[in-house]
This record gives sequence, C-alpha cells and structure tokens, in this order.
Amino acid sequence: MRTRLASICVSFLLLTPQLGWAVGTTAGTVISNIATVSYGLGGVAQPAISSTAAMIKIDEVIQPALTWQDGTPVIVNSPGTNNALTFLLANSGNGQEKFGLARTNGPAPLPAGNFTPLNGSAGSVYLENGLLAGFQASGPNADTVYVPGVNDPNLAPDAGQFIYVVSDTPVVVPNSRGDVLLQVTSLTAGAAGAAPGTSMAAMGQGGGFAVVGGGRAQASATGSYLSNGLGFAMNKTVVTVLDPNGTAVLMPGAVMTYQIAATLTGVGTANNLVIADPLPANITYVPGSIKVDGVAKTDAADADNAQFIITTQSVSVSLGSVAAPANVVITFRATIN
Repeated sequence: MRTRLASICVSFLLLTPQLGWAVGTTAGTVISNIATVSYGLGGVAQPAISSTAAMIKIDEVIQPALTWQDGTPVIVNSPGTNNALTFLLANSGNGQEKFGLARTNGPAPLPAGNFTPLNGSAGSVYLENGLLAGFQASGPNADTVYVPGVNDPNLAPDAGQFIYVVSDTPVVVPNSRGDVLLQVTSLTAGAAGAAPGTSMAAMGQGGGFAVVGGGRAQASATGSYLSNGLGFAMNKTVVTVLDPNGTAVLMPGAVMTYQIAATLTGVGTANNLVIADPLPANITYVPGSIKVDGVAKTDAADADNAQFIITTQSVSVSLGSVAAPANVVITFRATIN
C-alpha cells in the first residue's frame, strides 16, 4: 500500500510583538513524517508497510522588536554635540531578516516645552560593533555609521543589534525635552506595513513563504533628551569669632570661622567643579583648618580634594563631577591681622 506524496505549506502568525525569543521552529526547516501499518494474516505477522513521507516546510514570520535602552532622558548641554540615545533591535521572527532604519526628530506639532534634536554632526545613526559597550564615536573601537542600503542590520532569529541615534542640541531653555523616533522596517519586498498574515511566496528563509507578523513587519521606539538646567548658589558667612580676650569681638588677633555653603540644583552634572576662595591681605589662613562636609582636609595638594595654595593665598576645593541636586559645606579659619 502506498500513499500519494503530500506537499503541505504551513504558515505561523504571531499576533503580538515579542522581544528576546524567536517564534518557534526556524524558517526553512523541513519536517518529514512517515506513518507505518503492521498486521498479520492467519496468525503470521506480515511486513510493515510505510507511507510516503508527508513533508512540510516552515514559513518565515517577520517580527522585529525595538526598545529604547536608556530608561531615562539623556542629559545634554545646550548647545551640545553628538549625544547618543541607545536602542536595541531584536529579531523576534523565526528567520534571517534584514532591516532598514530611519530616525525622525521630534513629533509634529512640537509639544510646548520640547525642542527638536538635530542630526549629529559626526553622523546620525550608528551600529555598535561589539568591541566596547556604549557609544564610541572615534578611535579603535569606533562604532559604524549606518548607511541605508549598505550595512542594514541582517539578523538571525533571536539575534540583536545595539543602535545609537546621535544628535546635536541647539540653544534651548533649561529642562526642556527633545524626542527622537527610531523606526525599523523589514526589507523583504512587500512586507513593511502590510496587514498581519500577509504572505509572500518564495520570500522567506529557505524559499518558503514570508508571513507578516502582528507588528506589520515594523517596530518603533522613542528616546528622549533633557537639556541641562543647572543652578548654582553659594553663600559665604562668618559663623564663629574668637578674639584674644575670649569674646567675639572682631579685632586684630581674632580667629574667624568661615563657612561656604554651595548648592547645585536642577538637572545635569557640573564637571570639573572647583570652589576657590582667595583671602584678602588683612587676614591670615589658619593652617590645617579646612573641612569639607565636616571632614578635615590637609593643606597640601595631595590625595584629598582640598588645599591651601600659598602663592595665591587661596583655599581651594576640587569636587570633580557633581550631579544635581547636591550640597557641599566648606569651613576654614582665618586670623584678623
């Protein structure tokens, strides 16, 4: 007994976007199944009979997924250049697929309080090369400028590609937001924007059908910038006075304790922040009296962040990079000449 060869084409449709896993069996996989029958005649077992193979080829579901990775708006200076937003493109379909990328700067009309980021002066969209995490504009680990039609991401099922959208920031008001939309589309002809379930013969991996998934073979995500809005306030006061008579008279020989209270407000990071206080000629610094937030510091230019500079008769405290909001209190003593 023989059965006629059956050639069956099966299409799988994913109705909702998925991230991090492919939609089942790899496209192009051929699944073969053979049935057998065994029987006996007059108590004598007869040779088993096998059917012809029923063969199916798995079609390809096209389903990209795109997520913005920064989580919170990226702080930028105004004006500023080449600030990167990080996105992750994942191929959640079940076949090798090539994707095109496009950015759109800001929604239209622009919401009140928002600004429009500009395409980066050194390039607009980059593909991470995997050598070093985070955007690398130049050097031996430089990421690759994306050129449509030249180096479109070509991803296997479950594979991902980090993408950096790089922008310049115009002169804008502090604490304003700028949005950039990144859109990903399948480059399989006829797939992008087609209704879910649309199938295209011989366009899938392995020569089978390509089937448009629930995302219409497209995905998009919006990343945001926030313009630097730092405010800095500083107040210097005399908090104690001790004169030679044990009272608080401001007379020659009296020792004063100065306090500098600095406050950083708003959004952003102040880099290379240094607070310097040059003393007037009619007072003399008391050696070893500097404290920063209550912690005693040495006068020398050493490992701690404070020093007394003899050549300029200045108290100097180097705070490095300080993210707002922040407060710092510096105290030191000086004698009235």
